[in-house]
Amino acid sequence: MKKICVLTFGLLAASSMTAQVAVVKEAEKEFKNASTYAAYQKAIKAITPAFSNPETEKEANTYWIPGKAGFKLYDDLFAKKTIGQDVSLVDMGNALLDGYNYGLKALDCDTVVDAKGKVKTKLSKDIVSQITGHANDFLNAGAAFWESREFGKAYEAFTDYLAIPANPRFGKNAPAALPDSTASSIEYNRALAAWQAEMLPQAAESFDHLLTVGYDEPAAYDYAYSVAYQMNDEERKLRYSQIAFDKFGTSNPAFLQRLVNSYIERKEYNKATDMLNNAIASDPNNGTYYLSLGVLKEQQNDTIAAKNAYKKAVELDSENAYNNLYYGRMLVQEYDALDQAAANMPQNEYNKYNYETMRPILLEAVKYLEKAYQLDSEQTDALRYLKNIYYVLNDGENLLRVENLLGQ
Repeated sequence: MKKICVLTFGLLAASSMTAQVAVVKEAEKEFKNASTYAAYQKAIKAITPAFSNPETEKEANTYWIPGKAGFKLYDDLFAKKTIGQDVSLVDMGNALLDGYNYGLKALDCDTVVDAKGKVKTKLSKDIVSQITGHANDFLNAGAAFWESREFGKAYEAFTDYLAIPANPRFGKNAPAALPDSTASSIEYNRALAAWQAEMLPQAAESFDHLLTVGYDEPAAYDYAYSVAYQMNDEERKLRYSQIAFDKFGTSNPAFLQRLVNSYIERKEYNKATDMLNNAIASDPNNGTYYLSLGVLKEQQNDTIAAKNAYKKAVELDSENAYNNLYYGRMLVQEYDALDQAAANMPQNEYNKYNYETMRPILLEAVKYLEKAYQLDSEQTDALRYLKNIYYVLNDGENLLRVENLLGQ
């Protein structure tokens, strides 16, 4: 009885294995008839169980069937496009990416060891030929994905385009290495695509490589810093700022400003001071440097020096919103300090002191804070200071105006 049960189990298992092989064969027929990406996806769904079945999951053909079909679909759609038929470039790109991804999986499995221990491959030549033969198509696919705002797919296509020439598994069939300028340009696009897709770690990794080789476009260093800022990655913020400053010097004051800010965050005040002093000596009429100097002095609790630095910044560049905001804010702080110091004065003396000495400081602050908001409507900090000032000045009309701007 036991033998019958064992035999029955074995027959059931064999039947199951045969069913899995049948799944692959049936899916292969669907792939051959897939003339659209929707039909191709349906065939993918049909063959998916074979990816995890013990009988078929390690067979190269299990993956090369959809891989080769992906490349064929891409070629068929490309041919239709060349004769003027309406073809989805996104569908073409997806078919290409699928062909590549399944092709790599098939390549991993395509190793056969004979009785003598010699390693042989059955499909690798075809797989490598298809991948390398389509190498340049990944660049076009990346551009198509970008235009369609499918930035994650654009990142993937650009990544594949850069990876194919350097893959040692492709041997002599691999395309020639890209010129440095071309590779850098694609790396830049790859980084931007990852950033737009909110794939911040991947974007940072791309920028790491791009900035290390010395890309010549200043905007790349701005974008890289923005990624590091979004990630709250202080180490990268400092490194990107240092690389940018080393490459471009003071030609773009923002690079120095960011570097100084990183040193301030790290409380490396001496480094920040030396950099700013050198920058001011070389360009004494640059308001940005004095703005940074004011921030540095505030961090060192030197409010008088900070106020003087902000005043100098706004004198040099009165159309900068931050210069106006920071100087106006320091005037408010000066008023607050005087108000606290006068807290124990008799009321009549306080009123006289307030009107003659303190009130003019607030009126002066109003000019700069109003201009800060006028220059940049996102400067809501300026509005908050103005709200308090107009309350103290008992200016109901302006207080209501500011509250409306704040949405209160």
